[in-house]
Amino acid sequence: MKQTIYNILKGGLPVLCLGMALTSCDSFLDRPPLDTISPDKYYTTADQLGTFPINYYTSIFRNNSGWWAGVATFDNGTDNQAQRNGNGAMFLQDQWKVPTSGELYVYTIRNVDKFIDENEKKIADGKVSGSKELINQYMGEAYFIRAMLYYSKLKAYGDYPIMLHELNIDNDLVEASKRMPRNLVARQILSDMDEAIKRLQVNFANKVRITKNAALAMKSTMALYEATFEKYHRGTGRVPGDANWPGKDKPWNKDFTINQDAEVNYFLDQAIDAAKKVCDAVPLSTQNSHVMDPSTIGKYNGWNPYYDMFASPDLSKYPEVLLWRQFNSTLTPSVAHLTSNKLRGGSATGWTRGLVESFLMKNGLPIYASGSGYHGDATIDKAKTDRDERLQLFLFGESNVLAIDQPSLDLANKKLPAGATPLTKIPYEMGVIITTDIETKDITGYRQRKFYNYDPAMQLGQTFSDIDGQILIRVEEAMLNYIEASYLRTGNLDATATQYWTALRARAGITAPISTTINATNMSIEADVNRPSYDWAAFSAGHPVDATVYSIRRERRSEFAGEGMREDDLIRWASLDQVKNYQIEGVNFWTQMYQSPKFIGKDGNSLILADGSAKANISAKTLSIYLRPYQIQKTNNNLYNGYTFYQAHYLAPFSYQEMKLCSPDGNVENSNLYQNIYWPLEPNGDALK
Repeated sequence: MKQTIYNILKGGLPVLCLGMALTSCDSFLDRPPLDTISPDKYYTTADQLGTFPINYYTSIFRNNSGWWAGVATFDNGTDNQAQRNGNGAMFLQDQWKVPTSGELYVYTIRNVDKFIDENEKKIADGKVSGSKELINQYMGEAYFIRAMLYYSKLKAYGDYPIMLHELNIDNDLVEASKRMPRNLVARQILSDMDEAIKRLQVNFANKVRITKNAALAMKSTMALYEATFEKYHRGTGRVPGDANWPGKDKPWNKDFTINQDAEVNYFLDQAIDAAKKVCDAVPLSTQNSHVMDPSTIGKYNGWNPYYDMFASPDLSKYPEVLLWRQFNSTLTPSVAHLTSNKLRGGSATGWTRGLVESFLMKNGLPIYASGSGYHGDATIDKAKTDRDERLQLFLFGESNVLAIDQPSLDLANKKLPAGATPLTKIPYEMGVIITTDIETKDITGYRQRKFYNYDPAMQLGQTFSDIDGQILIRVEEAMLNYIEASYLRTGNLDATATQYWTALRARAGITAPISTTINATNMSIEADVNRPSYDWAAFSAGHPVDATVYSIRRERRSEFAGEGMREDDLIRWASLDQVKNYQIEGVNFWTQMYQSPKFIGKDGNSLILADGSAKANISAKTLSIYLRPYQIQKTNNNLYNGYTFYQAHYLAPFSYQEMKLCSPDGNVENSNLYQNIYWPLEPNGDALK
């Protein structure tokens, strides 16, 4: 077995090779761990301890980087947001396959284990100098990082091996690879978070490093994820204790017992406690001025503090922001991004009709409710009128300002005919809906404005110039965690939940009581799968949820639209079972928008081609008056019939080679790394269900 482990470490399948990116394990055994730095020789001061966890920040959180719109694309592939090629991996049967080979990605966990083990001992022995506060802070960060690494595995695989100490070559990897029930993995994650919270400082490094409040908020998210996953996936085989749970016949689980209701309640209680602690410490204070556009040329910021919270280089001044990533374009290489530049064009992404229609009216009513005052969606401006101000603020409409800088105005005014009134603002441009240019195409016509900075210095397209900070954790997440967890735990909205929810709604310009919204929410409409824009989150395990649960989910959708939380939410709620042939839709194009002069060429002919051919640039009116980005072209388009979800895709498959190497007898059927339900054992296999 020692030779087997050696082979795994050395090459072929680098099961234990886990760095920030895919790295080779060649010569692994010929060098000291942790990239030639021996912890026992180096980590002797508090400052030195601090150099270890900072290297993991880019791997435990998604990074706003690349040549696209970065953070503004994190909701892509859900019912919130569309990308240019769609999400075939999740919503087609034959795109996501059992890998032939792969990695467990435990090398990073091993390094953190080693750091914690060796330095806890050194600290106890008095061999680390420096302030106790800093030592605790950096060790707290290490525990937080380990929790985050395991959390990513929990979400991907469910049951997972728990290895809290460095895996040595003399140990049996097969023994160490035993998948533990996911509830025990989740409990270990919370244990690490508790250790982190105990050590972290409340105020530290302008919140660009992990603080106590950030950890509390993250703990509430982790606990709520597990509570709701176990609640809504019960009976599917994805929850320990299910009759068809794949781990039930494994010898190491022979004494395993679980009270599934008690486990759900335990995690709900943990979520409630952590969320309340941070929410009480950090109330909402950044206010919405209710100004929807900048009005003064050259005044890029300051017109709405709430808007600025998502488009400012310095996020330390916003109390609600608990952890953020800072950027700096003066460094070599530049640490910056292109978000604002890409959002000024089409950005190859777009919000969906489903998301836009889910926002409430300012009077607290859904758009379909009697007396809502909904103005229809013949234009984007009409769709936004009198709506939740999060929709008004963070979605471009025809009358919204796109640019307010003098160079842009001067350039635009030069192109005006003689005698025309000079422009004082550059309005939103919808013409890129039909462009064939990948980078500038507006996929749905609903262009996100959240994260868009009006400062032209942030919009340079040839260089990475946008240095707006990236929010990693904000207190609103904890507030909504509390609301959801407390309602699921008790069946009631307590005073604290009502307080938090009312504050969120008030900032969004909604002053009606929560009860007004719940009473007007019609689940026969919300959960109608024949309604093209229905909200996936109206369901759990294929069944409609009650109006209060749905209203909480809708609030979460509105608050975090475009921030990348939607996929995790849909998975933990088991909200994808009913998704079959679902057509993503965008703006109402064929009622009025198609008549825009922007779609007329210089020769006076229409630029619109909607015949389904390879040259088509818009979906046909006969399909829907709403733009359907995945039905523009019919040829070579495997998403033409829409999104269909497969049960296997709630969890990721392990590779054939991983399972084989982690088997006591080399047979995948007997592997300690047993395959997730509805995935086959064979390599390149498709989802079975």
